[in-house]
Order: sequence, then C-alpha cells, then structure tokens
Amino acid sequence: MKRIVLMHRWRRASRDEAGAALILVIVVMIVIGLMSAGLMAGVTSGLQDRAVLDGVRNREYAADGAIELAVTKVRQLAAPGAALATCGPSNRYQQSLDGVAIRVDCSNVPVLTRTGLLERDVSFSACVDVGVACTDVATVIRAQVNFETASSTSATIVHTYVQSWSVNQ
Repeated sequence: MKRIVLMHRWRRASRDEAGAALILVIVVMIVIGLMSAGLMAGVTSGLQDRAVLDGVRNREYAADGAIELAVTKVRQLAAPGAALATCGPSNRYQQSLDGVAIRVDCSNVPVLTRTGLLERDVSFSACVDVGVACTDVATVIRAQVNFETASSTSATIVHTYVQSWSVNQ
C-alpha cells in the first residue's frame, strides 16, 4: 500500500509541471521574433539611408572633381592677365561625374598686398547644374585659389595655392 501512495504522489507531481516546456518555448519564440523584427527594421532603415548618403557622396565627389578641373583650366589660360582679368572665357565651367551635372562659377577676388601688388585670387563655387548661377544655399563646394605669377608684369603662372576649400552639406 505504501508503494501505491508513492506512485500516486509521483504522478501528481508530474502533472503539476505539465505544459511548462510549452510556455518556455512560446516565450523564447516571442523574444526571438521581437529581436528579428528589430533587426529587420534596422536593416531596412540602413538601406534607405544608404541611398541618400550615396547621392550626397556622388554630388560632393562630382563637385570636387569639377572644381579641380576648373582650377586646371584657369591655370592653363594662355594669357590670364592681371588680377582683375576674368577667370575664363565665360566665368563658368561644367562637368558631369557619376551622373551628376555640376556647374562651377568663378570670379576674381583681387587682393592688394602690402607691397601694392594685386594678387590673382580666384573664387570657385560648385553646385548642381540647374541652368542658373550657383547661390550660397546651392553651393556644394567653395574654394579660393591663388595663382602666383612670375612677376607683376608677367602673365605666366608659376605656382597655384589653395587658400580655402569648404564643403557645404
């Protein structure tokens, strides 16, 4: 009789824990599901942000290359003249890179030195080409470059110095 009582207690104890494993499995699945949903939301957001960042990067690289090309063209002008001369045939250069059309506007910014000479400083502004001159808001990169000539009477450029280079977001 004692033996039957012990068996009965063992059966009752096993019935008290029945379904505990099912509850644990459900909790684990819910936690994994929530973690997966959060991970997917982060991946989706990252992919969308990546497209925007790619566009900004392409615009900046295109503007950078266009300004470098404009500086090279101004440096190669046959007779750039004095500091008050124009910085090119139309004071505008156009370049396309990575599918981004860039317009570079340039203007002379003459600076009088302490010795009374005019420096040939040129300001370049690069913006996405929409058919109008670059504005402060639309400018992607702005640079100021000094073109040093051999003497005050010479038009031959001997050195080129970048005085400032700024990127606007």
